[in-house]
Amino acid sequence: MPAFEYEALDARGKKARGLITADSALAARRALRGRAMAPLSIREAEARRGVASGEGAGASLMDRLRQQDLSARERMLVTRQMASLLGAGMPVAECLGLLAEQGGRHHMRRVLMAVRARVSEGERLSDAMQAFPRSFPAVYRAMVAAGEVAGGLDQVLARLADYLEKEEAVANRITGALIYPLVLSTVAAGVVTLLMTFVVPRIAEQFTGMGMSLPALTRFMIAASGFLSAGWPLILAGLLALVAGGVLALRQPAARLRLDAAVARLPGLGSFLRQVESARFARTMGILIESGAILPDALRAATRATRNLAFRDRLKTVLVEVESGRSLTDALRARTWFPALMLFMVAAGERSGALGEMFRRAADQMDQETDGAITVGLNLLEPGIILVLGGVVVVIVLSILLPILQLNTLALG
Repeated sequence: MPAFEYEALDARGKKARGLITADSALAARRALRGRAMAPLSIREAEARRGVASGEGAGASLMDRLRQQDLSARERMLVTRQMASLLGAGMPVAECLGLLAEQGGRHHMRRVLMAVRARVSEGERLSDAMQAFPRSFPAVYRAMVAAGEVAGGLDQVLARLADYLEKEEAVANRITGALIYPLVLSTVAAGVVTLLMTFVVPRIAEQFTGMGMSLPALTRFMIAASGFLSAGWPLILAGLLALVAGGVLALRQPAARLRLDAAVARLPGLGSFLRQVESARFARTMGILIESGAILPDALRAATRATRNLAFRDRLKTVLVEVESGRSLTDALRARTWFPALMLFMVAAGERSGALGEMFRRAADQMDQETDGAITVGLNLLEPGIILVLGGVVVVIVLSILLPILQLNTLALG
C-alpha cells in the first residue's frame, strides 16, 4: 500500500503535516476527512526516490531542501528497533509502519513509510532501501541482503546495530575529548594574536624611538607583527583559497587516492589509520560471512565500507585474486597493510571453516588496541597543545624582555 505525505487543517483550523497509507490519493483524502481533517495537499512519499538517486532535476528548490536523509544515529536506532521487532515475529512491513508512527523527525517518517510502501508491493527490504542510498549506504544494504538470503535478518540487524552503536560511541568519545583542546587552542590563538597585533607594536614604538640596536629576535617579532597587522586580509584570503582548493582537489578521485595513500604511509599516524580500516574491514566481513554471504560478495561489500581510497584500491586487488583462485590469506598478506594478528586469524578461519567468527574475533582485538591508542593520543594532545602554545608565548615575551635587559645593562655600564 503506497504512502502519502499530506498537509491538512485539523478541527481547530491549524495546519498539520504527516504521512498516511492508502490505496490511492483519493482514498487518502477520504481517510483524512474521516479524522475530521480538511486536506490541503497530498503527494506520494515515493516521489523522494528520484531526488535520492540523483534524478528529478526539475524538482523545486523547496522540495530539494525538504529531502533530508537519515542521520547516523537515526539509522542506528532504526536498525536496533527493527532487529527487536523482527525477532519478536513481526513482518517487515509492519515493523517499518510501526517505527514510522512512533515519531521522530518528519523526514525520518517519510523515508520509513516510502520503504514500507515498496516492501508492501513485494520488494525485498534491501531493494526497497536502494531508493535511499544516503540513508542506507551500499554496505548496509549488502548486509541486509545477506540476512534476507540466509533467513536470519533479525540477527544480522542486531549485529549491524551493535557495530553502528560502537562506531557512534567512539565518535562521541573523540568529539567530547577534543572539545577542551579546541577551546584551549582557540583562546591561546586569540591571546597570541592580541600580543602580536597590539602589545608588540606599542613596545616596538618605544624602542625604535630610542634609536637603540635591537636584538635579532625582537626585530623578527616586530617584522612579523607588522606583517600580521598590515597583511591580515591577504592572509585570510590565502587561507580561504587554500581551503577551497583543497576541498575541490579532494573531490577528484585521483587526488584523494594520492592523499589517502600518503597519509597511510606516515609514521605513527599511518599505522593507526591502517589499524582502524583493518578493524572496520574485519568487522564487516565477520557480519556478512556469518550472515551467509559468499566470500566474493562479502569482499565487494567490505570494499565499499572502507573510507580510505588507497585501502579500497588494495581490497579490490584482493577481490580479483580471490576470484581467480588465490586464498584470502595469501591475497591479504601480499598487500602488506593488514596487521599480522588479522592475517593469522584469517588463516585459522580458512583452515577450520569458521572464517566469519575469526574475522569477528580479529575485529574485537583490533578495536581494543585502537581504543587504547585513542586514549593515549587524547591524553597526550592536551599537554602537547599547552607546550606548543606556551613556547610561542615565551618567545614573544622574551622578544620584549631582551631590549629591556639590554637597556638595564647599558644604564649600569
